Amino acid sequence: MRKSFKAFTLVEMLIVMGIIIILMAVGITAGRFAINRANDVAHQNAVDNIYTAMQAYYADNRRYPVPGQGVKFTEMLANDEEEYYIGEYLDDGAFDGGTAATYFYDTDDLAQEIVICVSLYGEADQAGREGEFYCNGNGFGSTSSGLVKVTDKIISRGPEFDTSPNAQTFDMQQVWDGDGWE
Repeated sequence: MRKSFKAFTLVEMLIVMGIIIILMAVGITAGRFAINRANDVAHQNAVDNIYTAMQAYYADNRRYPVPGQGVKFTEMLANDEEEYYIGEYLDDGAFDGGTAATYFYDTDDLAQEIVICVSLYGEADQAGREGEFYCNGNGFGSTSSGLVKVTDKIISRGPEFDTSPNAQTFDMQQVWDGDGWE
């Protein structure tokens, strides 16, 4: 008497493995896209939070804070003894800048207009990497003296390496490394 065994053939196993590999590839790609999008949203929210704090500062002082030469976001958010301190306008001075990125800040000469930007692709000094900047403020399209010329909230950086949006000089820039200011 002959026994007949029921089992999967090699071809059937290979087809199932192929389908699983294709589904994994699609899932990984979608996951990476979601992670990158979440990082961009975290950076945009951080800029929006800084801008909101700047508006509250403006409401109290009738001008935006103008940090001196060499002052960075670190001091603006933590040094409560200086006139440019904005930490009190954020929730208990808390700030989360997302993953690694470079933040930019600029005011006009009269401290009445402001532009705050962030690199959405990592640190701005990563040579040759194309990407975008997200900006917020009330100085879009301004012709005020001393303010960078920003016309859109999203600025694309081209193949030429620029260290800031539109290759212009901001009053201040600082790198957020994902855990704190560098």
